[in-house]
Amino acid sequence: MSTQEYTIEQYFPTEPWLETYGQRLDQSDRLSDTGSGWGVGWEGGMVFQITNVPLGDRTIADLPEELVDSVEASLDSLSDDELERIISAAPEDVQADITDRSGSLREQARVEIMETSLDESSDRMWSELEAEIPELLLELIEQTEEYIIDGSVVYSYLDLHDGGCQNVDILTSLDEREHGFVISGEYSQWKKLVSGEANVINQIMGGKMEVDGDMQKILQYSDAAVTMTEVSAETDARFLF
Repeated sequence: MSTQEYTIEQYFPTEPWLETYGQRLDQSDRLSDTGSGWGVGWEGGMVFQITNVPLGDRTIADLPEELVDSVEASLDSLSDDELERIISAAPEDVQADITDRSGSLREQARVEIMETSLDESSDRMWSELEAEIPELLLELIEQTEEYIIDGSVVYSYLDLHDGGCQNVDILTSLDEREHGFVISGEYSQWKKLVSGEANVINQIMGGKMEVDGDMQKILQYSDAAVTMTEVSAETDARFLF
């Protein structure tokens, strides 16, 4: 499977995915109806706090199949001389880790790259290797480095107002933007919401997710909250983890 079939906007939880979702919310006639009055005269900005993102537990080999296949295809396309040149340009500690493995140089390099932890991947890359692996993978690694805070938390901000979504952003802290609500839950629960397998109100009432803010407002606009879940399910998502 080729990464050319996918773009970074399709991968959750990245900023480009959030931007696509925000655009669809703003264009949604259903949200325009169910969310009418939201945030009018009061702060309607909302943060989705995604916790326990399993970045540190995953390696490049654990990424979606099409990404793994594309990395392997890129390595396989290199001649022995090209591969040796690339490996010889690696930092000394990476070279040592590669050559400590068993097998041919190609086998050693493949295993070392695939077993690289995602939270260390940006530090384990070098320019000669980056020139050969898919650009999409590099973009996704950059997203994980920039937006997954402390290796496990993502703060997705949506500026919701009167049935529309005026702006979205991924924050580095909760203090970065004014907001009236924080909906917090583990990554596994957000996956269920984004894929349409769960209802946000049911998740909150069932204790799977928590709300910091005026719960009465959430209940008053429960149809809008359900609409937001429905729009997320209609937004194409490839889960990084």
